[in-house]
Amino acid sequence: MIKYDLSRQRVKTSLLFVFLLVFPFYLSYQLYYLDKIFFFCPVEYKQDTVIIRHDSYGSGDFLSNRGGSRKHNGIDLQAKFGAAVYAVRAGKVTRAQFHRGMGNFIEISHPSGGYVTIYGHLSKIEVRAGQLVRQGQKIGAVGKTGNANHRGVIPHLHFEIRKNGMPLDPMKFIE
Repeated sequence: MIKYDLSRQRVKTSLLFVFLLVFPFYLSYQLYYLDKIFFFCPVEYKQDTVIIRHDSYGSGDFLSNRGGSRKHNGIDLQAKFGAAVYAVRAGKVTRAQFHRGMGNFIEISHPSGGYVTIYGHLSKIEVRAGQLVRQGQKIGAVGKTGNANHRGVIPHLHFEIRKNGMPLDPMKFIE
């Protein structure tokens, strides 16, 4: 009986030791991907206001008319060609590819709240599908790919936020 209790105690002690050894790594991993604010602005501005693209090809506002019944499901953030694009929240890259209309684009799924963010017309993609990204991590560069590749269209980031598949106005979220 005593031998059995000693064996059981050693197993418990070993499990506790492994837990205490592994837990700090798990905790630091979780803190590494913790969001600092609700939604980060995906492009950097020197002033306090966000600049929405308006040019000879239309408005970059949320739900602006795109001809017929088609609506703009995001906003177009004006920025210099090649400017860094950042993840607004921590999440997992679900797509990083080329699409005829969106050009080079990235889609990130965020674990909390059912949010998905989309970053389009990129000149460069710096992440891959399946990759975990942190809030504020550089994921690409502003460009004019896809249907933004016209002489009259200025460089911009097409940015969308969706919750459970429904488009939301990004201006209500980004800080």
